[in-house]
Amino acid sequence: MNEQAFPNPFKTELPQDQPLIIMSRSFDAPLDLVWKVWTEAGHVAQWWGPHKHNRVVEYDVRTGGKWRVLSTMPDGSEIGFFGTYLAVEPKTLIRNTFVVEGMFEEDPRYYEEHHFEERDGKTHYRSISNYPDIAMRNATVDTGMEWGANVSMVKFDEILERLKSGA
Repeated sequence: MNEQAFPNPFKTELPQDQPLIIMSRSFDAPLDLVWKVWTEAGHVAQWWGPHKHNRVVEYDVRTGGKWRVLSTMPDGSEIGFFGTYLAVEPKTLIRNTFVVEGMFEEDPRYYEEHHFEERDGKTHYRSISNYPDIAMRNATVDTGMEWGANVSMVKFDEILERLKSGA
């Protein structure tokens, strides 16, 4: 899927002087439904990443809880993503560490914040990924993470539409 194929792509900001990736978009769904799809393991397995097969091993969405998702790559190998929930304010904020197995260790300086807000029947989402330094931020961007995030959101929107239609 190329970037032009994304019907509702992220707006991505890379501040020159800060090791951040800021991504924002809106969902055409109420906050209750977006929160459900974001936080329930069964839904996460369907929308996580650009991979077709995901297994949610752990998804304890509460402050201090852990999360772990395994994705099967095209060659059949698995890659693991995991972290700890540093703060969870239901339907408002999730702050978590983010680790990719074999790439880097859990580091309290590397965390994500996911902000949710409902306005006019839509949910506005903003993520801020904090990195230890700009070099690590840029290396992450170079992996194609923005493309992968947009693929995830296409799948996320499909789940929202199914749930809204009662299917």
